[in-house]
Amino acid sequence: KHVLGAMLGVQEEGEKSRYLYGYRENYPSDSMTEIDGGATLGQQLAGGISEYAIRSLFGRLNYAYNNKYLFEANFRYDGTSRIHPDHRWGFFPSFSGAWRISEENFLKENADWMDNLKLRASYGVLGNQQTLNSDGSLNNYLYQEVYNTTNYIFDNSINQGVVQSAFKEQSLQWETTTVTDFGLDFSMMSGLFSLTFDYYNKITDNILSQATIPMSAGMSAPTINYGKLKNYGVEFEVGHQNTVGEFSYGVNFMASLNKNEVLELRAPSYGSYIYEVGKPYGEHYMYIWDGIFQSDEDIANSPKHPFNPQPGDIKFKDLNNDNVIDENDRTMVEGKYPKMIYSSKWYASYKNFDISLFFQGVSGRKIYTDGFGVVPFAQGASPTKEYLNAWTPENTDTNVPALYDWSYAPMKSRSTFNLKDASYLRLKNLVIGYNLPKSWLSKFGVEFARVYFSGENLFVITDYPDYDPERSNDGWHAMYPQAKTYSFGLNLRF
Repeated sequence: KHVLGAMLGVQEEGEKSRYLYGYRENYPSDSMTEIDGGATLGQQLAGGISEYAIRSLFGRLNYAYNNKYLFEANFRYDGTSRIHPDHRWGFFPSFSGAWRISEENFLKENADWMDNLKLRASYGVLGNQQTLNSDGSLNNYLYQEVYNTTNYIFDNSINQGVVQSAFKEQSLQWETTTVTDFGLDFSMMSGLFSLTFDYYNKITDNILSQATIPMSAGMSAPTINYGKLKNYGVEFEVGHQNTVGEFSYGVNFMASLNKNEVLELRAPSYGSYIYEVGKPYGEHYMYIWDGIFQSDEDIANSPKHPFNPQPGDIKFKDLNNDNVIDENDRTMVEGKYPKMIYSSKWYASYKNFDISLFFQGVSGRKIYTDGFGVVPFAQGASPTKEYLNAWTPENTDTNVPALYDWSYAPMKSRSTFNLKDASYLRLKNLVIGYNLPKSWLSKFGVEFARVYFSGENLFVITDYPDYDPERSNDGWHAMYPQAKTYSFGLNLRF
């Protein structure tokens, strides 16, 4: 009845890399292959060294009683060269437990239709000590002053020296992510109905990020423990499968609903996105589009807008009612993150035929697009078809502004005019297949044969205009869309 397991381990890893680079050109002969054969004029020489190390102690303890009560504990104790010795070591524990209620006698005897019922809970802490340099490489020197060679002119000659190029923060600590999860697993009648449900709360503290400093500081900003962020939400999956005679079918639906909130921040930031305690991280921050100026009188009677707009330009809401449109009228607009990410799989088979469909989508996401593909004449392109209905003194009943050049200042302010609904539902995959009867195949020495049709990205339902809503981020409106693919195939096994 009692099952106990334990593991203890030690891990150590390190990396040291050196490089040397030399360059000359203008060799007198192609047969000369040594570097000293080239001209000294314009020659280049560079080199460097980088190293890091991490040492870890880790362990695990498992316990199960009668396959009903399950418990597991883990820990890591890590020390890294990337963090100052005063804060170098971090302890990261995790615990999880489960109760398989369906194994209890009172359910086995009275609910034999139940396949599985399990309650789960877990708590864990993860550590992170990695950040990236601007070139995408790992930053091995988060707290140490690093010096680079440079040339300078002194006494009318070029001399070589060293320079510190970035500020450093020696009080830097491990970034930690603490995750708490409560879950339920349930299934009945051989999968006739199944459910998996999880609620999670994830808090990331001491987030490693580059500080924001003025350019007048003269050096790059240090990596600091910038803030604290909470992500929380639910994930669930429901399923149904059944067989009626020779017909089998099944369907499942899974979804994730997540929210986030900034809990701590060294300093708020208000640019194209807002970073402020108590608000979602990096949400849209912009003006609220409020229609189109219809006349000079309309402009005169409206709050004063920047850049002297003309009839046919868009106008914005005066949120603080001071009769002036300025940075104080920008506001947070939710939609940077989807409210729900979901997918669904449908499948069925009858005798030798089968079909499966996979749908995928998001809801509640909004994407800001500008520039090429939506702004008239951007990159020398013609205006899009929407501008056939552009505002003119004779065509005022429209929400399309007057034609403008892509550099026209009154239309360049970031606003909800260019914020698009990027919710969608897509048929990601469709497969229809037929397994040839074995009585046919045996005549040709073939054990198995299957013909099928497969389609990828066959259709999408969305209000997103013109292009594909499944994109990574804001930016130019025109982007290469998901490719629609049709394929036919034959699988043979001899």
